[in-house]
Amino acid sequence: MLLDANLVDPWTRTINLLSLRPDPSCTIEEPIDQPLRRRAVESNAATWEPCVTVIDRPSALTVVLDWRDPTKCCYREQLWVSARARVSGRCAMTGAAIEPGDDIFRPRPARPAPRNVTAMVLASAVEACAASLPPLLEQRCAPCSAEDVRRYAEDLALDAAG
Repeated sequence: MLLDANLVDPWTRTINLLSLRPDPSCTIEEPIDQPLRRRAVESNAATWEPCVTVIDRPSALTVVLDWRDPTKCCYREQLWVSARARVSGRCAMTGAAIEPGDDIFRPRPARPAPRNVTAMVLASAVEACAASLPPLLEQRCAPCSAEDVRRYAEDLALDAAG
């Protein structure tokens, strides 16, 4: 009974098939589909443009972006840092020309380097998008009164005593 159960088990059958000695008289021939040719648009990676969305602006020198590029990568909530352009290029958000010395944002350096490490976004494009983000509600702690500090110290002393 147990022997019959093992023959039906797919894992056992796979192992048994792999451990068989090669026999030229026993071959399994399956038709293999030839790969389809890609359309010219799909094969030209230069025509793809990433979809870049500003998610958050944690500080004046950082921005959190969603980066989606069907030819390279997809980064959700990727942190970008402020810098000055060293080389000319194109803004990933607007397609505008970037010249050396322009204020830009680039992916934060990391190891391993992200696949979009050479990408740049103009700071002016980020500012325009960040202006439309809802303002963050900052909650600040009010200074504690002397009475609150005394009560807190008493509670700590009681906890330590037992």
